[in-house]
Amino acid sequence: MKVRYKRALCGYNGTVDDAVYYYHPGLDENLMRIYVRPKISMSNFRLRDIMANLKTLAPSEGYKRNLKDYLLAYKLQKEHRQEKVLTWNNLFLKLLYAMEKAYPEVFLTTLTRQQIFADNLPCRTVKQAVEAGLLPPVENYQRLTKEI
Repeated sequence: MKVRYKRALCGYNGTVDDAVYYYHPGLDENLMRIYVRPKISMSNFRLRDIMANLKTLAPSEGYKRNLKDYLLAYKLQKEHRQEKVLTWNNLFLKLLYAMEKAYPEVFLTTLTRQQIFADNLPCRTVKQAVEAGLLPPVENYQRLTKEI
């Protein structure tokens, strides 16, 4: 939910009662959400394992730059203007989850850089991901060839 302040508190971040307030620079808006204490379930543990494993992939700076360039072109398309893919991290996760769905032999909890290169998986470059159908095509995606 967008937040409008009655008094000039534009830089306010934090919690009040059961609400979390923060500024999002990508949207240039102050936002508020209700704090929800997460319930412990097996999906929490799976997500924890996936995120810990993906952190070890450590994409290269060139790959990150390619994801950022792709994201700019993605947002310029009319049909994707309202989508909530705000940063390259979100796009990277979207790409990897799409790959896990398309390739049943890939598990995000055990994925390694060596597996990506040995099996020539489409997440190796943004161009390969677009050509494999994991990401929608954008203008000039062919130049996004930096490897993970």
